[in-house]
Amino acid sequence: MRAWLRSLWGTYFTIDVRSLGLFRITFGAVLLADLARRWADLQFFYVNSGILPNHTLLWRPPTGNVFSLFFTVSTVQEARLGFCLCALVYGCFFVGYRTRWAQWLAVVARVSLNSRLAVLENGGDMVMDLLCLFTLPLPLGTRFSFDAVAATGSKTPTPDGGEPGAPSTSKQAAATSYASLAVFGLLLQFSAIYLFNASAKSGAAWHDGSAVYYALHLDKFVTRPGVWMREHLSVGAIRWLTWSTLGTEWTAWVLIITPVFVRQARAIAVCVLPLLHLGFALGLNLGGFSLAMMSFYVLLLVPEHWRWLSLKFGSRIAPVAGALERWLRHRLVPRPMLPVGNALRALLECATLLVIVAIASEAANDNEAVPRALRVRQPAWARAVIEYPRILQGWRMFASEPSRVDSMIYVDAVTAGGKHVDPYNEVASEQPFQIGNVVPAHVGQSQFFVMYSDRIAYDGFASYRPAFSEWLQAYPSRTLRPEDCILSYEVYLVTDQSPPFGSHEKPTPLSRQSFMSFTAP
Repeated sequence: MRAWLRSLWGTYFTIDVRSLGLFRITFGAVLLADLARRWADLQFFYVNSGILPNHTLLWRPPTGNVFSLFFTVSTVQEARLGFCLCALVYGCFFVGYRTRWAQWLAVVARVSLNSRLAVLENGGDMVMDLLCLFTLPLPLGTRFSFDAVAATGSKTPTPDGGEPGAPSTSKQAAATSYASLAVFGLLLQFSAIYLFNASAKSGAAWHDGSAVYYALHLDKFVTRPGVWMREHLSVGAIRWLTWSTLGTEWTAWVLIITPVFVRQARAIAVCVLPLLHLGFALGLNLGGFSLAMMSFYVLLLVPEHWRWLSLKFGSRIAPVAGALERWLRHRLVPRPMLPVGNALRALLECATLLVIVAIASEAANDNEAVPRALRVRQPAWARAVIEYPRILQGWRMFASEPSRVDSMIYVDAVTAGGKHVDPYNEVASEQPFQIGNVVPAHVGQSQFFVMYSDRIAYDGFASYRPAFSEWLQAYPSRTLRPEDCILSYEVYLVTDQSPPFGSHEKPTPLSRQSFMSFTAP
């Protein structure tokens, strides 16, 4: 019994600190990539001269519990300064410099960036927030970091945690592990993501093998490789991709949470599951979802995996790693790595338990797969714990099946010079489009423009339309041409229906409805 409990403790509550160090590097790169894609749309979404100014969101916030330091930012210059500070925090997180502080500041930066655009968030934003939050109690700077180099002596550790040429000892093995409730929270959370996503895919398209076909015909999401895939892959290949996606999601949650054959199951997860998300990223623009999910898998590496990696690649890596550490040690001020005090560690563990309970209450109420008997009224404190860091739990991507209706918004504006222009798609899409009856084959919008286009046309977001109207009328201030003054405009929601599975037909026009208009007095 004691051996069994010890095994469960090692499986669900203990993690290798080398996995934490590698995760910090990969996830730090994901955070920097996320910041870069937000920088590209900074002038449209993070300033008061953009489409979603501060006063509009504060007057009609998308949620009752929201926090963002970027609500204090008004101009492009201020927003860029805020982004540079976030980049500094993410950079320290990435290299492991003052890692404990960087972890806390990364949470503040990540929540501030996301909550400012909570109305445009998607599942990838939730995953990044979850990874920031759940890894707070974990010592991410113990390995592969500036902090670790500054804290070590003259000997260079090998990739498996020992000294070059020396056998591993039990003391060294103990030093490579760390126990925390946060480890269990991470495993439970990511297995739940796959379980709920798989169980929500109950539509006919997932069973007859056409789901990937219809997903790739959503032109607002599809990438250029995705366009090629839907035009050239055979019906059999599409069906294989659909069923393999569904099968992988059903298998993934078991691989992550299984108490038996842990080493083998996690090795399969580390090798196979990133390929699933690589396929998502290749065919569809899902924001930061794919990269964030892929960064999680290094946390599944157990000591046996590290020993295998050391035997396989240690002799090649050790000389380079040793030279790099010696070079850094001569340039860094020696500094002991301060351990987390017992009181603070206990407080973090209690906070982690509260987060897990809040997530469980949210997931039980926001996923159809959960039986109604298990759904309880969510307390106000749990709702706040979920909403402030934006860790919502509705996991149902392309459920119950991908939509067969695509949509896009067009603007038909007439300028003082007599031209018809589309101020929105000139900046939102890869190329401006003539107003038509169908969505173009590849729109090429970022996550934020896709979400904005998808929501602004519907009544629930009507309170954000005055700001959109002001931004459209400010067109000449952006082009710096007085003749571009807008005399009138119509904003249309255009919808079309995807062609039947297996055909090479064009989309069928459904409707073109005007939902905003303006005529200069």
